[in-house]
Amino acid sequence: MIVSRGWDCYHRRVNRSKHFLAKIAFIVTVAASAAMYAANPAAVVLPPVPATVDAITPGELRMHLEFLASTELGGRYTLSPSFAVAARYLASHLEGYGFKGAGEHGDFLQTFQVISSKPETAKSSLEVNDGKKANSYHFGDFYIATGSNSGEAQGQVVFVGAGISSPAQKLDDYSGLDVKGKIVLITPGTPSSVDASHLSENEQGEGAARAHGAVGVLQVPSQRMLEFMKNKAFQERVATRETVRLAKDADGKLPVLLLGPNLIEGFLSACGLDIKSVYEAVGRKERMLPKKTSLSARMAVVMQVTRSTTQNVAAILEGSDPRLKQEYVVFSAHYDHLKTGPSGEIYPGADDDGSGTTAVLTIAHAMSLERPKRSVLVMFHAGEELGLLGSQYNTDYAPVVPLDKMVADLNIDMIGRSKPAGDKEMEDEHLTDANTVYLVGSNRISQELHQLSEETNAQFQKMKLDYYYNDPNNPERIYFRSDHWNYAKHGVPIIFYFDGTHVDYHRPTDTLDKIDFAKMTKITRLVFETGWRVANLDHRLANTH
Repeated sequence: MIVSRGWDCYHRRVNRSKHFLAKIAFIVTVAASAAMYAANPAAVVLPPVPATVDAITPGELRMHLEFLASTELGGRYTLSPSFAVAARYLASHLEGYGFKGAGEHGDFLQTFQVISSKPETAKSSLEVNDGKKANSYHFGDFYIATGSNSGEAQGQVVFVGAGISSPAQKLDDYSGLDVKGKIVLITPGTPSSVDASHLSENEQGEGAARAHGAVGVLQVPSQRMLEFMKNKAFQERVATRETVRLAKDADGKLPVLLLGPNLIEGFLSACGLDIKSVYEAVGRKERMLPKKTSLSARMAVVMQVTRSTTQNVAAILEGSDPRLKQEYVVFSAHYDHLKTGPSGEIYPGADDDGSGTTAVLTIAHAMSLERPKRSVLVMFHAGEELGLLGSQYNTDYAPVVPLDKMVADLNIDMIGRSKPAGDKEMEDEHLTDANTVYLVGSNRISQELHQLSEETNAQFQKMKLDYYYNDPNNPERIYFRSDHWNYAKHGVPIIFYFDGTHVDYHRPTDTLDKIDFAKMTKITRLVFETGWRVANLDHRLANTH
């Protein structure tokens, strides 16, 4: 039957109106569902978890970890030739599971450049003039800060306290100060009025100094770092230390020097302060008022620099729902570990983070057996041990999927160890037992994610979820120390799963034979179950911060 053009146009208008109204109704329903969950979580029925979770077994976990923690991979150092072998191992399995590469041109590798820097201590210098005379200092009196750029600077020294400039948090240590062409002196710590997790790069440290026109930075070390500096071996280590950072992150940065024990008091006395009062203020989270000083300085930082290329492994399993597949639940772990030692000692990293890498790979396999509604993004990050480099690249510079399409990141770093009965080792004090895992960050961005996590665990694995490291005042600051942080700082809800540090942490003794595969299986299944439910919710997680 042929319909007249006018009648056809009328029907199209009516259908479009109906479609529009349906979309509005759907949005209202989703918003109401999210609001209902926030108000009364028990009123929302969570999606069922499929039997495919049973595909996560101790046998499969052991198989992958035996390879990743093997002597042949030499510790999986980010810049070692064997690291590429680990990457291809992960990529080939993901491809076999039906994932598609999320890197450039559909490849599984997301490549990026890094810069390796070593200090040239003999060529680096600091000269300080107090208005009466100039004194010259050399490496050992000061240290070259991690990630510092080569460069020279001279100018008046201005004390800027913690050096925070955050209008959004109503604190600006640069307010009323002219630091253009000058060198700023910065103390450690963050005042209690500031949430460090919501500070951008240009609101603190070198970034804030650069944004306000400073030409160089002098840093007061933390109290803990000051104690290290008093050890002669520390000076020898720093003199030969290699710093690795993103090439993109190095452009335009200022030279930075860390003041040594013999220099700190002189600089602080020019500000009417002393080291004891500064550390007491840092401990109390008090603000130290910025001020000009009578000092001027000339500084030179010289670094030996080389460029290298490394890679994240990135893969996508497309979701089953035509609409929700445009959103992603991220499962992440870092697959790098430490460089082989000078005497050939290998750091296998079976727990750190062979356990997390293996868990995510096994979760990917289980997800592929029954696809969730949302898509799954698997990220194996490089360079975590060097400063969260791989996750920083994938969030700050070249996300493989848009950040606003990431619904949550479930990050796993060390879940394979249990504290043995009767263990009295001081370094095992916070190692969890066979039925406990630390969760960090679950409630920092989305209370709904936290509640979903709790309910899922109570229904299935029934582990003890310990939030010791989630305390914002915990001195270890774990929330900022693994790859989830780079997602969280962009507002992506996260959960970090962690078994705690132990006597074998960052040592050659972090080996396969010490892994508790029964515990590792329970945690891996919990992460799968939690992620599956997030991927199948009829609404996005409600952000509460």
